Amino acid sequence: MQGKEYRELPEEMYRMLFEKACDAIFVADLEGNFIAVNQAACDHVGYAREALLRMRPEQINGRESSEKVAERLAWIRKDGECTFEAVHAHRDGKHIPVEMHMRVIEHGGQQVILNICRNIASRKQSEIEYRKIIQATGDGYWMVNAQDARIIDVNDTFCNMVGYSREALLSMCVSDLEAVESPEETAAHIRKVIATGHDLFETRHRHKDGHLVEFEVSVSYADIRGGVIFVFVRDISERKRHEAELELSALVFNASTASIVVADAKGLIVCVNPAFTQATGYEPHEVIGRNPRLLSSGRQSKEFYQNMWQTLEKTGHWEGEWWNKRKDGELYAEQVSLNTVRNKDGSVHRYVKISSDVTEKKRLDDLIWRQANYDSVTNLPNRRLFLDRLAQGIKKCYRAKESLALFFIDLDRFKEVNDEFGHAVGDCLLVEVSRRINACVRSSDTVARLGGDEFTVVLADLARTSRIDAVARNIADVLAQPFRFDGIETSISGSMVIAIYPADASDIDELIKKADEAMYAAKNSGRNRFSYAKQITSKGTKR
Repeated sequence: MQGKEYRELPEEMYRMLFEKACDAIFVADLEGNFIAVNQAACDHVGYAREALLRMRPEQINGRESSEKVAERLAWIRKDGECTFEAVHAHRDGKHIPVEMHMRVIEHGGQQVILNICRNIASRKQSEIEYRKIIQATGDGYWMVNAQDARIIDVNDTFCNMVGYSREALLSMCVSDLEAVESPEETAAHIRKVIATGHDLFETRHRHKDGHLVEFEVSVSYADIRGGVIFVFVRDISERKRHEAELELSALVFNASTASIVVADAKGLIVCVNPAFTQATGYEPHEVIGRNPRLLSSGRQSKEFYQNMWQTLEKTGHWEGEWWNKRKDGELYAEQVSLNTVRNKDGSVHRYVKISSDVTEKKRLDDLIWRQANYDSVTNLPNRRLFLDRLAQGIKKCYRAKESLALFFIDLDRFKEVNDEFGHAVGDCLLVEVSRRINACVRSSDTVARLGGDEFTVVLADLARTSRIDAVARNIADVLAQPFRFDGIETSISGSMVIAIYPADASDIDELIKKADEAMYAAKNSGRNRFSYAKQITSKGTKR
């Protein structure tokens, strides 16, 4: 003590304090053998000092087994200090609830256990009386047998809460009502309550009509009647709904996978959510106070943004897609929803942008579209895309008063190559055929594979038809050249027919029909030819 000399109390004073203490004090060695007790301890259990010093803790612990006492001794030896409740047995058979505080101390050069016990019978009685009183309160009350989780008492309030009569509830167990925990989890929870003496938690119970009721539950364990748990419940369904509403904005903002940016009336960022950081790579401190244009990819035009702001100013809302740029420079696509939050006077308070990264979705959409419209072997347009391109070409030619040429190409001897060398070589041949045909036409023309060994070419925007012969001869020449794959050499040829729009037909169906009929006739008249639909044989060139 500052300013005063500290003086240790005389040993006689310590002995007097020990002996005159109101609480029972037991001193034991680390094995639990009593080596000193005070008079209060003797009075507490009704034994003379000499007799008590010959006893073991198990002999004064009412319903507790020697294993439990050994467990607590191991606990105090390990931790050096502990506090718990127990029941002592008086010599006359009376059981006394106590709160015990045990601590390992040094005395006479050895470690001993100092155990201070306080009689809490009055407190326990008060607790029981308190529980009886609050059965009549607005909270639900029920009592559970700790051994088998059977309900052994309820109040009317709880009956009303769950819709069951008292008689029905007294024939049920906790798991008949519990909607969150399994029976095994409930059993484990009960063991925890027995060990700790109490618990406070939230759960849901099943109402008789099937709906779930949110409860806040307070439980406490009492070592009476073989062990019971007192349960007090409060219906918090309304509170839960209210809390959910209050937390909704925070959940959306912080837990949403959508990126959220809030900007002030000047368009400067005031806050972002974690999903924004995950999507862009920017931490909040790197963007707060800055204009969102730091994310601009440059792929949208000035007019795009002008139209967006006009719509936002007029309606308070804008939706669409754009491309932005992450911190590392990678471009990504966003599905965006912009909203204006206004003050009571109509002025702008905040702009809120909610967006989702749709880069992968666009990639998958493109992949699905490509799988639906392109041949998987040659990567050429398939029949579906060919028909669309042909239809678009005819419409364009109709408006421009131009012509269009449709080539049908059927490979000669392809089946023999497939049968002789296998499908792998056949696929390689198809890929090379598509490459050779593509090399004979413009990038604006369409080369497609209809399936099997059938190909088509659409020559669009033909101001004059003189180009058709040259393209046909080039295709025939390149298809007649040998094909070599991993030491294998083989040759095929191509039979071609050409139908002209609008000379041969005025619509797509008729044009395809003419080309089909011409191909059938051309095949019958010999392979390795190209012919026009109107003159099947007059333009043929045998090679």
